[in-house]
Order: sequence, then structure tokens, then C-alpha cells
Amino acid sequence: MSKAIEFLNAHKSPTNAKWREEAQWRKDNEYWLKYAQIITLAVHKSMDENNLTQAQLAERMGCTQQYVSNLLKGNTNMTIETIARLEIALNLDLIKTALSSVLSARTTKT
Repeated sequence: MSKAIEFLNAHKSPTNAKWREEAQWRKDNEYWLKYAQIITLAVHKSMDENNLTQAQLAERMGCTQQYVSNLLKGNTNMTIETIARLEIALNLDLIKTALSSVLSARTTKT
């Protein structure tokens, strides 16, 4: 056995990596993840344009800054209620934006 293989075997993690499962999950959920990404980007853009901090957005939404931070990182699944709160807080139509973006991307592929 080569020294490189011996070294890798000696230093491998005792637990299996979950990258394969996570990659499969992203593949299985690709369709709705596109919507979430578009919504998150639109929120970021609106916050930048309005010089709005996460704390200020959280106050407008009636939630914590930590919750907003998790939303913007993609760590929290957005419910319709959350999207509606974001729409009201930012005066945006996030669902329409996401739908039109995904539909236009779909038509350009065909």
C-alpha cells in the first residue's frame, strides 16, 4: 500500500461525510430551492436599495434579527406567512417576482 493511502486511512474521519446525501437532497428539491433563492436575492436587493439592516427588517416583520439572518442565509424554510411578512415589510411582490423569474428561465431552456 502506498504511503499516501496509508496516510489517508490513518487520518480519515470516524464518521461518514454527508455531502452525498446533502447533494441528493439539493437535487431532489431543486425546483422549490430556485424560488427560495430568487426570493432571498430580492430581499437582499431591497434591503441594500433602502439601506435597511437585518434588525430594522426584523422590527418591521415582528420577529428577531436572528430569524431574519437565518432566512437570508437560507437556513429557514420560508412559509407563505413569512413571505407575506417580507412583502409587507419591504413593499414587494416576492411571489410574483419568483414566479416570473422561474417561468422565464424555464421558457429560455426549451
